[in-house]
Amino acid sequence: MTVLLALLITAQVPLGENGARVSSSGVVINEFMSLPLSSTTEADGEWVELFNNTDEWINLSGWKLSSGYGQEVVLATYLLPPHGYFVLAGCTDSARNGGLDANQVLGDCRIHESGSLTLKDNYDRTMDHIDYNASWPVTPGVSCEKMNPGWVSCSSSSWNLSTSVYGRGDKGTPGNQNSIYQNSFAQNSWAFIKAFVQ
Repeated sequence: MTVLLALLITAQVPLGENGARVSSSGVVINEFMSLPLSSTTEADGEWVELFNNTDEWINLSGWKLSSGYGQEVVLATYLLPPHGYFVLAGCTDSARNGGLDANQVLGDCRIHESGSLTLKDNYDRTMDHIDYNASWPVTPGVSCEKMNPGWVSCSSSSWNLSTSVYGRGDKGTPGNQNSIYQNSFAQNSWAFIKAFVQ
C-alpha cells in the first residue's frame, strides 16, 4: 500500500517550480489579467481574482495583496462566501476597466507582464504566491486562469489562457468559474490520498 501511495503521489501531484509537492488551500489567487486591451488604460484594466477554496465564510479585512515591485493593497472588510470570488481591479468603473464588476480597487498595486503576487492574511501569513514570467500563459487581452483552484499556484502548468469573452472584448472570467476549469483524476487522487493518510 505504501508503494502504491508513493506512486500515486509522484505521478499525480503537480510540482512547484522548486520541485516541492504542495497543495493550495484557503483563499487562493485564481486568475489575473496583466495585459488588458479593451480598457481605457492598461492600469485601469488590470485585475486579480481571489477564490475561497473552503466551505467557510472568510472575512478579508486586513488581508494584503502585494506585487514583486513593492506595491501593496490592503483588502477592505468583505465576507467572502464559501467557494466565492473576490475581484480587485485597477478601476471599478466598468466603462473604463474593460467591462468587469470589481469588488475593490488595486490602488497602486500593478500586475505587470511578469513578476510576482503574494496574498497574506490579516496575521501576515502567506496564503498564496505566484512568480510568473515568459514561461507562463500571459498574452495581451487574455487573462491567465488557474485550471483548478485546488491545484498548486506556483507552477505554470496549473495555469492557461482563458477562452471566454467578457465585457468589451477581452477574454477572462472575473468573478466566475474559470473557462478552462478541470476536475481531473490528478486532483481527485491527491484529495483521496490526503483523506486516506489523515
